[in-house]
Amino acid sequence: MPRITRAVLWTVSALAIVQFLQWTVVLPADVHAVLGFRRGDVDAGRWWTTLTFPLAHRDLTLLLLNVYALVLFGPRLEQEWGTGRFSALLAASAVGGWILHLISGSTGPLLGASALALAVLTAYAIRWGSVTHLLAGGLEVRGRWVTVFVGAMILLVGLRAGDGGGAGFLAHLGGIAAGWLFVRATPVLMVERLREGVSSLPDDPPDDLPPRAIPKTLPRSRARDRETIDDVLSRTNAAAARRATPPRRAQQEPQAAPPSIDAILEKISAEGIDRLTADERRALEDQARRLRES
Repeated sequence: MPRITRAVLWTVSALAIVQFLQWTVVLPADVHAVLGFRRGDVDAGRWWTTLTFPLAHRDLTLLLLNVYALVLFGPRLEQEWGTGRFSALLAASAVGGWILHLISGSTGPLLGASALALAVLTAYAIRWGSVTHLLAGGLEVRGRWVTVFVGAMILLVGLRAGDGGGAGFLAHLGGIAAGWLFVRATPVLMVERLREGVSSLPDDPPDDLPPRAIPKTLPRSRARDRETIDDVLSRTNAAAARRATPPRRAQQEPQAAPPSIDAILEKISAEGIDRLTADERRALEDQARRLRES
C-alpha cells in the first residue's frame, strides 16, 4: 500500500476533527444539523451544507469503513493522477451523491463520506481491477473483487445504521456513478494506458558500466545550411573521382652508370685490387667473362 498522500490525509484529518468535535465540544445532533444536508437547505440560505455533508457521520463503524476505503485505495490513485485530479474526483463524488439525493426525493439528512469512498473504489476497480492482490493468509484476489467486498460492507453497515434513512443513504450510490463518469469522461485512463505502453528508462545506470560522456553538438555554419543539392552532388562526384584515380607511382631515381674498365684498371694500379668495391669487382668479372666467350 502506498504511503498516505496529501489529499487523502486532508480528507481523513477533516473527518477525524469533526468526529472529535462530536465527542467533546458539540452534540452530535447539532453537528448533523449544521453540517448535514437536507432538502430545502439551499432555499433557506444554508448552502454550505452541500459541501460539508460528507464530514459528519451518525455511525462510528461507517466512518471507520469510509476512512479505511480512502486510506487503502486513495493514495495509489492520487500518486497516479496527482493531487488536483484526485481532489476533483472527491468533489465530483460528493456532487453525485447530492444530486441522487435530490432525485430520490428523500426528506432525511444526507450525511457521511460514503459517496467519496464508493467513488474511489469505483475508480480503483476501473484502473487496477484486473491486477492480482495478495491478501492476508496468502489469498490472491483481483482488485475488482476487493473493491466490491469493501463497497458491499459500506452499504450494509450504512443501511443497518439507518444513516438518514434507507433512501437517504442509498443516495451515496451517486458516488459510484460519479466515479465511473469521471474516469470515462477525462483522459486519465487513456493517458495511463499510453504510459504503460511506453517502456520507461532506468533512473540509474548499472553499476558495472562506466558513465558515458555526451558529445557536444557543434553548431552548423550558415553556409552549410544554404547548400543546395547541386553542391552536394559536385562534392560527391569529386570524392568519387579521387578514389578512382590510381595513385602516381613514385619516380624511380636514375641508377648510377656502371664503372668503366679503364677506371677500374687505373684504380688497381694506383690503390691495389683490395680497394675495389663490390660493383667494381662485378664489372671487372663481367668484362673478363665476355672476353673469354668472344
